[in-house]
Amino acid sequence: MPGFAHETLVSLLQQRPEYLDTLLVARGFRPVAGSLTARDSTLRITHPVELRPDVVLLDDGDRGAWVVVEVQRGRDDDKHRRWIAAAALLLDTRKAMGDVVVITHDASVARWAGRSGTITGPGGTALAIRPLVVQLTLAEVDALLASDKAELALFAAWAVHDQKGSRARSAIERAAARVQAVPDPSLRDELIRAMLAMLGEPLVRYAQEILAMKPLVLPENPVLQQVITALEARGEARGKAEGKAEGKAEGEARGKAEGKADGLLLLLQARGVAVDDEARARVLACRDLAVLDRWFLRAVHATSVAAVFADD
Repeated sequence: MPGFAHETLVSLLQQRPEYLDTLLVARGFRPVAGSLTARDSTLRITHPVELRPDVVLLDDGDRGAWVVVEVQRGRDDDKHRRWIAAAALLLDTRKAMGDVVVITHDASVARWAGRSGTITGPGGTALAIRPLVVQLTLAEVDALLASDKAELALFAAWAVHDQKGSRARSAIERAAARVQAVPDPSLRDELIRAMLAMLGEPLVRYAQEILAMKPLVLPENPVLQQVITALEARGEARGKAEGKAEGKAEGEARGKAEGKADGLLLLLQARGVAVDDEARARVLACRDLAVLDRWFLRAVHATSVAAVFADD
């Protein structure tokens, strides 16, 4: 399942398509996004067949320029076929050839994506696609951070988001300094939130120390938030039913805590973090809403249940 680093970068490019051109120019490509805006990324060829690239940027109107962006974490041999299909569909409907851009932080994935994906029929007919591949590994971080454009610091942070060494920490230090220098406070806050949202442990803690700040509330996952809200409502209802003897306020408070605890356990399950019986019991027994909220924020990036309970 896509992680928070993947989803944050996808959301960033959907909301700020101009950042794509900044990145492409910095990496030696020509800009392709221009004034394009993000649209529904579901491309329907026929009713039962759908393609879902990460980002689809289109010009206004039914015809004209288009760009498909894929944030690629690993090799997927079906992707060349899907990129061909997506490009063919957009070429046919938009009456213009656009670009397929692949962004990856893995050198081997970059090599795989850059090879021409060719599909050959039994008689020799061939379809091929060779996307623009933007490689963002440690080797590219220095060039990104040498720029005076603060948005490139986000791409540098994404390039090292799952690493732990001294070079990764150095990159985060420089990226944080670049972002902190942004004069516009609203833009600076947006960039800081995006950078923290894409970092894994322990880099997110390191970044927070550098920024001398309390942990921010990271961008919510709308689907997950709906589930958590539903769990909280269910918990409140259960608390009302079971807590009549305690009084209405006490029953509702207990129910809300139970809902938050259920939501926390669901998040850990969705992220693949193992929760033993002792930890599960500790979460379910907690009635302090502030503590549950703190655990939930840690669970967004934690790789172990011990990290969720750290310092508590």
